[in-house]
Amino acid sequence: MDFLSDPVLFGLFWTIAVLAGVLIGWNLRASWPERALARLLERTTQERNALARLYTQVKHYYDLREVDLRKTTIELGTLREQVDQYVSERNLLLTAAQANTARMERAEANATLWVSRLPELEAENQRLLTENDRLESDLARIESQIGAWKTLHADFAGMQRQLRELEEKNMLLEQERRQLREQLDIARARIEQQVRELERFAIQVRQISESAAASDGDSGPTQTPARPDDLLRIRGIGSEHAARLRDMGVISFVQISEWEDNDILQVAKMLGISFTKIVQDDWVGQAQMLVVGQQ
Repeated sequence: MDFLSDPVLFGLFWTIAVLAGVLIGWNLRASWPERALARLLERTTQERNALARLYTQVKHYYDLREVDLRKTTIELGTLREQVDQYVSERNLLLTAAQANTARMERAEANATLWVSRLPELEAENQRLLTENDRLESDLARIESQIGAWKTLHADFAGMQRQLRELEEKNMLLEQERRQLREQLDIARARIEQQVRELERFAIQVRQISESAAASDGDSGPTQTPARPDDLLRIRGIGSEHAARLRDMGVISFVQISEWEDNDILQVAKMLGISFTKIVQDDWVGQAQMLVVGQQ
């Protein structure tokens, strides 16, 4: 049985059994009359019933103790788990405390360092404040300069527009000046040509007056010889110019002697030379002299 494993209950039960045996033995050694034996049996029955009630109470007490023991065992397991948890938490707290202690030591060291560096930092802060004030004043001055530069830039842009307009006007004036210079050169060349023509006409008049035969008006320089003239005889005409002139259909002195200003300009463009070169070399005058010499 389960209560036999409990020494307290077993001892109690054994004590009760011994007392019952002693009482039974004592009664048996006495006289054995039936009435006494009946009373003995009755008392034995009562004692047995009492022992049965006592056993029931003891069994109930044992069951209660067994329940308490199981409950205590469960609570003990729970307490052990809590103790283990508390131990692990204590270890963690110890580790954290050690780490916090190390951090606190480092923090104290850093605090001591920063406290020692505090005057230096305050001096640096003051210097930075002074530098900030100076930079703010420089910034205000630079902003005012930027405003002035913007004004100058706007004025400069206006001056650039005016300069471009003046350059355009200058280009137009330069074109007009070149045109006027060309016209002046043409006018000078025409004047020189007219002077030479006057001189040539004076020579022609003198030659004609000295000539024995008078020339008819239709047999003048407009006549073209039957064969091409040697254009190289005109000073300023080279072999290349002569070949170009022949390609253009100019083959005689008469044709050159009848050139006007527009003809000279057209020939100069086609030959790739300047108008003034033909006028200065006096191709027309030389051709007229050669025509007069051929008569």
